[in-house]
Amino acid sequence: MKQKILKLIAILIIGGLGGVLADQFFLPYLAGFPPFSGLGFIQRAKDGTTIINKTEKIVVIENTAVEEAIKKISSSVVAVQAVANKKIIKEGTGFIVFSDGLVITTADLISQRADYLVFRENSSSTARVVKKDLKNNLALLKINETNLPVVSLANLSELFLGERIVLIGAQVLPLLEKTTGEVRENKFYRFINIGTIRGIQEEIIFLNLDEESFLANGGPLVNIKGEVIGLNLVNQNGLVNTVPVTKIKELID
Repeated sequence: MKQKILKLIAILIIGGLGGVLADQFFLPYLAGFPPFSGLGFIQRAKDGTTIINKTEKIVVIENTAVEEAIKKISSSVVAVQAVANKKIIKEGTGFIVFSDGLVITTADLISQRADYLVFRENSSSTARVVKKDLKNNLALLKINETNLPVVSLANLSELFLGERIVLIGAQVLPLLEKTTGEVRENKFYRFINIGTIRGIQEEIIFLNLDEESFLANGGPLVNIKGEVIGLNLVNQNGLVNTVPVTKIKELID
């Protein structure tokens, strides 16, 4: 019995060494002679190609595409505040759809007897409501600025399951004077969240994504091309619903 086990171990060792030698020396040698040179597995042994390298390359390309998508749209994303009696009563995100100052956001931010402020980078502008779509929870604001960067709107029919998507939000934080406690300036910044499309049913988009910041409400949802595929509706529990881009197009047409 002991001799049989030793023979089996010896066979396994010799077989393993044979496989290594074949992969490193014999198969690459055969690759130089027809018809062996036409066989894919022999050619791969000669070139040392691995699937892992391809996978890593795909991941790097996708990550770079996400970064480029964020860069493409960021300058068009704004923070929106509804103010009454010098107090912020509602705030969220919006994005610029026309260069002459049209900004789309969620109708959740609209309130009676409120004034509206739109923030971008180091500037802020007063805004007025020009149109509302309460059924789809959309509102269109107008600021008195021109030559503004605008978003690109995607074609909903080109979406696919598993596609990477990016949620973008904006926020304004007041910086206070240490001595007086008064607001010295408003610091504007953007934030993102990345997920995937887990389902598409006609114009309904299901996401594999939760967002902890309610301030992302009204912001754009974009694909890796940097195109807007919808507007984010974020509830208090962090659940994200999406108003599809088709409804946005209907509002601004």
